[in-house]
Amino acid sequence: MRSQTNTKDGALLAVSDLAISFGHADNCSEVVRGLSFDLYAGQTLGIVGESGSGKSVSSLAILGLARYIGATITNGHAKFDSDILGRTVDLLSLGDDQLLAIRGNEIAMIFQEPMTSLNPVFTIGSQITEMIRLHKGFTSLAAMDEAVRLLDMVRMPNARDVLGNYPHQLSGGMRQRVMIAMALSCQPKVLIADEPTTALDVTIQAQILSILRDLQAEFGTAVIFITHDMGVVADMADDVLVMRDGEKVDGGSVEKIFSDPTASYTRELLNAAPRIGSMTGKTAPEKFDVPGAVRTPSGSGNTPEGTPLVEVRDLSTYYDIRSGLLNRVTHRVYAAESVSFQIARGETLALVGESGSGKSTVGKTLQQLVKSASGQVLFEGQDILRADAAQAQRFRQQIQYIFQDPYGSLNPRKRVGNSISEPITTHRILTDAKAVEHRVHELLEHVGLTSSMAARFPHEFSGGQRQRICIARALACNPSLIIADEAVSALDVSVQAHIVNLLMDLQAEHGLSYLFITHDMAVVERISHRVAVMYMGQLVELGTREQIFETPQHSYTRRLLSAVPVPDPGHVPIYIPMTGDIPSVIHEIGNPPKRVPMTETVNGHLVADDAVFRSHIEQSTI
Repeated sequence: MRSQTNTKDGALLAVSDLAISFGHADNCSEVVRGLSFDLYAGQTLGIVGESGSGKSVSSLAILGLARYIGATITNGHAKFDSDILGRTVDLLSLGDDQLLAIRGNEIAMIFQEPMTSLNPVFTIGSQITEMIRLHKGFTSLAAMDEAVRLLDMVRMPNARDVLGNYPHQLSGGMRQRVMIAMALSCQPKVLIADEPTTALDVTIQAQILSILRDLQAEFGTAVIFITHDMGVVADMADDVLVMRDGEKVDGGSVEKIFSDPTASYTRELLNAAPRIGSMTGKTAPEKFDVPGAVRTPSGSGNTPEGTPLVEVRDLSTYYDIRSGLLNRVTHRVYAAESVSFQIARGETLALVGESGSGKSTVGKTLQQLVKSASGQVLFEGQDILRADAAQAQRFRQQIQYIFQDPYGSLNPRKRVGNSISEPITTHRILTDAKAVEHRVHELLEHVGLTSSMAARFPHEFSGGQRQRICIARALACNPSLIIADEAVSALDVSVQAHIVNLLMDLQAEHGLSYLFITHDMAVVERISHRVAVMYMGQLVELGTREQIFETPQHSYTRRLLSAVPVPDPGHVPIYIPMTGDIPSVIHEIGNPPKRVPMTETVNGHLVADDAVFRSHIEQSTI
C-alpha cells in the first residue's frame, strides 16, 4: 500500500533547475535541462521516460557520481536534510568527504547494471560487509551474519555460500539481488532505485517491491524509482515524473498520470505498456499498437512450420563446486536437468522462470558457450554438441545470442560499428568494406538508433541503447535462430514495443525462430507461440501461449502470472508470499535431484506432477 502521508513538513530532497552536460566548449551536449522535483519522507517518486532521457544521470548527480562518467553539472541545487551533517545541505556543492558520509548511508542507490557495479575481483561477502562495517561499525563476524540476513531477505538461495562467490559466478538476477541487499543494508533515508527489478523474475520482483514498501512504512524511507515498467509505477509510486530528451514533460500524482495525462508522450508510454490478459482469446502473436506500427490482425502472424529447426533432448548441464584442502568436487549445481523441447521454423518459444532457474544456462548450451553433461541438441537434424569444427562454425553463424547484460557483452575498446561488423566479416557474409559499412548503418537504424552512432564507444550509450546495439549485432549474420536472453528487459516500454514489433517483422520476413528467455510475462503473451516454464533447473509446464496464460496447470506457473504488475493504480495486486525454506539447485555429489517428467494433459500441453515436484523441492532446500 502506498504511503499517504509525509513525516516532515518540508521536502526531504528538493531538486531545482538541474542542468547537466557532457563534453566541453564547442563539443558540449546538454542532457538534462531545468529539472525540478521534491521528494518527501515515505514517498515514492516514479521517474519514467525513454532510455537516454536523462533519468539515470540525474540520479547520479544527486549522489555526486555524475562527474565520474564525464558529466558536468552546469546549474541547479539538490537540497537534502542530512542527519549525519546535522543540517540541510546542497548535495551538488559538497566535498568528497561529506558525500562519502552520506552516500550509501543516508542516500543509497541500486544501479541498473549489477555486473558493472560489483567489483569482479572481490567476493560478494566482502563487498556487502564493507558497507556494513564502514557505516554501522559492525565487527567482521557480525557484518557477515548481517549480510546473510540481507541476502535471505531478498530470497537468495544458499545465502551463506553465496558470500564466498564472485559476481561472475551468479546469474544476472542474483547479482541484482546482491545490489538490492547492499542498498538496504544501512536503512537509508533516500533510496534511488535505477531499474532495480529489471533483471528479476516477477515473483522475486513482487517480493522486492513488498520489501521496499515495508521499509518505507517502518523507517519513512523516500524512494526515487526509475523504471520503464508502467505496472511497477502504478503499483509503487505516489507521484510520477515523465522525462523526455532531458526535460520534464509531465508530472503529478500517479492517479492523474494514468487517468488524465497532460503530454501526448505520456499517453504513448501508457499505450505501449504490455498488459497481461490483453491477448485472451487470440490464437497468434500480435504486435504492439504504437505510433508507426503496422497493425497485424489476430491470427495473421507468421505460422511456424511443423519440422523442428531445433530439438533439445534430455539436456543436462552441471557446474562443479570445489572445496576443501584438496580442492575436490564436493557439490554440483544442477542448472539444467533433463530439459526437452522443440522449436519449429518461424516459431517463438518463450522460456520463462526465476533468475537462477537455468533459463540462461539452456540458452548458452545451445550456443555452445557452456558444455553440457548429457543430452542432445539437434539443429536441422544434426547434433551440434558433437559437431566437428567446420559444422560448429556454421552452427554459430546460424544461432545468434543476445545477452542479458549489454555492457558486459560489448568490447569497451571497440566502436559499436566495429562490434556489429565483426560477425559479418568473421563469417564472410560481406567482404566489401563499403557494403559492410552500409549494412552496419542499416542495422543501427533498424533498432531505432542512427548511423552516426557507429563511431561511438559503448560507454557513450544508455543501458537501453546498448541493448539495441546487441540486437543489431545478433541480426548481422542473417541467423535462423536467435536466442534472446532478456533482450528487451533494459528498454523503456515504448522502445520495447518497437523492438518486439521489429523482431516479429523479421520473423515474418525471414522465417526466423526465437528462443525468448525472459521473466516479463506480459511481453511473452504478445510475442510467443509456445511457452516453457522452468523452475529449479527443470521444465514444469510446456504448452501454447493460450494454454499457459488461460489455463495454467502448475502452481508455479500460476504464481508467475499472479505476480505480474498491472499498469493501473486502482488495481490491488494479488501477492502470493513465498513461504518456507529457499530451495536450492546445489546438491552433494552422489545425491542428484530427482527428475519429475512432464505428462501430456491435452493437445500438447505438458505438465509436471505438482505434488511430486513439491515433495522433491522440499528435500532440496538449503
